Amino acid sequence: MTILIKNRGFTLIEVMVAIVIMMVGLLGLLQSINIATEYNLKNHLRDEGVFVGEKYLNELKGSGYDNILPTYPLLSTASKIRGTGKKIYVERSSTSLASDTKLLNIVVKWTYKGVTYENRVSAPISQK
Repeated sequence: MTILIKNRGFTLIEVMVAIVIMMVGLLGLLQSINIATEYNLKNHLRDEGVFVGEKYLNELKGSGYDNILPTYPLLSTASKIRGTGKKIYVERSSTSLASDTKLLNIVVKWTYKGVTYENRVSAPISQK
C-alpha cells in the first residue's frame, strides 16, 4: 500500500527566508525615508535663512540712507520650521563704496546637526 502525501504550504525555513528578504527591503525603504526627511528639513532651514536675510535687508533699505550704521548688534531669532526652535543669528553691516553709495551686508547663520550654515545677502543703496 502506497501512501501519497502531498506537500501543501511552506516549510518553516521558507517562511523565515521570505521574512528576512522582506525585512531587508523594508529597512532600505525606511532609510531612504529618513534621508529624504533630513534633506527636506535642511532645505526648509535654508529657505528660512534666505527669507530672514531678505527681510532684514529690506528693513535696512527702508530705514533711509542717512540712518544706516556701519555695524549693528548681533540678532538672534528662533526658527519656525516644524517647531524646531533652532536659533538663527543675523549679522548686519554696511560698507561705504563711494561718497554716496553704501553696500548693505546681511549674514544669516544657523546650525543643523553640528554643522554651521550661512546665507549672505548684500545690496547697494545710494543716497540719490
